Amino acid sequence: MTTCTSTAPLTTRAPVRRFGQFGALTLALSWLPWIVLGVAGIDIGSGPGQIVFAIAAAGPSLAAGLLWLGLPAERIRGSGRPTWYGVLGGLLLGLAAPVLTALILNAGHPAAIPANAAAVTAGVGGPLGVIGYTLIAGPLAEEFGWRGYVQPRLRQRFGTITTTLVLGFGWACWHIPLFFLPGTGQHEIGLFTVGGLAFFITVIALSYLILLATERLRGGVWAAVAAHATFNAADALLPPHGTTGALLEMLIMVTLAVLAALFWRSAVDSG
Repeated sequence: MTTCTSTAPLTTRAPVRRFGQFGALTLALSWLPWIVLGVAGIDIGSGPGQIVFAIAAAGPSLAAGLLWLGLPAERIRGSGRPTWYGVLGGLLLGLAAPVLTALILNAGHPAAIPANAAAVTAGVGGPLGVIGYTLIAGPLAEEFGWRGYVQPRLRQRFGTITTTLVLGFGWACWHIPLFFLPGTGQHEIGLFTVGGLAFFITVIALSYLILLATERLRGGVWAAVAAHATFNAADALLPPHGTTGALLEMLIMVTLAVLAALFWRSAVDSG
């Protein structure tokens, strides 16, 4: 298991205070611009609105960077370079649930999967557009905050399940303004819907899989980036699946998280 050590001893109060500071910074950097965009009715698909939206989406990583620069005595460093199999594991774990969902729902017409992927790719300007959307807008913008800053500090105090629940719920809640912002996938789902509930549960379950890849498989924050990127890519490229698909994806994601927990426990027990 990967362990993290601090460059200076942390008191039991310090992490709690830092969580509050991280949360306040993240909400200020993300929620405030998103709320302004929504209230003003500014298009987030092009022009200045798109730029503001993208910068706001980087709130978690920007907040972590500010705290990292401002509090050098409380920096946490990892136990070494990320492993290739940890990053690969993150990539595959991010893909698993959406790909399985698409294969099940499109079993009668599998050609719909590559056709939709090709149409989406062409619509965003080709493969580079897909890479930009799925890698920068989400993984790089968020994961240095969620998994690079918050997760190791939670793990100093809590076990894997509590860390997953706290971080996963916080990560899901961070998306709340997007449910009210036209032009986002969350807005199409709706917050107070079955799909909205499935979104929250899916994000929490995905958080456990990312924890497995980053810590148990020692993939570090780059494993989180890989998992987040492939999950986003699959969500964008695979055919839309509606509420039924959202529930199926949630069920698969939860099942994978349970299996991952059993694997982790058996690995710890055996060695």
